[in-house]
Amino acid sequence: MQLNQALEIFMHGEIGIPSAENRSSRQQLNGLNILHSDDIWNQQRQIADEAIVQSHAPAEVLALLAAYQPSVDHRITLVDRPASEHAAYHAAGYRHSASEVLLARSLNNLPPLDQRYAVAQATTIAELEWLNTHDPAKRAWLTATRLLEPRLRHSFIRLDAEVVARVRVCQVDPAHSYVTNLYTAPNYRRRGIAQALMIAILQQAAALGEDWSVLIASEAGLPLYQKLGYQPLATLTVFEPAEASE
Repeated sequence: MQLNQALEIFMHGEIGIPSAENRSSRQQLNGLNILHSDDIWNQQRQIADEAIVQSHAPAEVLALLAAYQPSVDHRITLVDRPASEHAAYHAAGYRHSASEVLLARSLNNLPPLDQRYAVAQATTIAELEWLNTHDPAKRAWLTATRLLEPRLRHSFIRLDAEVVARVRVCQVDPAHSYVTNLYTAPNYRRRGIAQALMIAILQQAAALGEDWSVLIASEAGLPLYQKLGYQPLATLTVFEPAEASE
């Protein structure tokens, strides 16, 4: 998969599936992609903006953002941009908040399912309520709208009457999906649970006829995804307003 195609899937996946509660959108300002998130998370509306920078110089990015007037909660994500540009963002009042990696995996030659862990998929309101109540990250991440959206799949592993890992898959189009919201309870890490969950959702995606899976990895999560066969396509360097961390 080429970088630009993976970026398209990433941007579609980050915006999510439009609904009455998800009013997120994407627009371009002189070729600069801006993802506007306006969605319900943790039972509260959250608004944020993200500028995806591939070719624009810092001065142009900053000028376009000034004209756009992003939300207080916003970020600038540089896609394989040189480190020499970082000083301009620091000088403009931004701080480096994260380094991430854009990855993609063909859904051929998948590893076998890990039979130690049973993977379930949420399909009912009762499961939704139970998952939100027992979420390992203490986050109400499911809503009825998302549950009923056929292009979203919400999978989890339950052990000891608790949710120990969960993940969401967004089918961007019939051939491509975007993986997000993977989380494993701290007390259950390093037991192969996240890997088992990922293999299960990849097997399901392949069974549905999808060809590629795309996701964003943190530095901590990168080894897991590379072990599963994901290939890095770009480094994403994220800047946020410095005052947001104060």
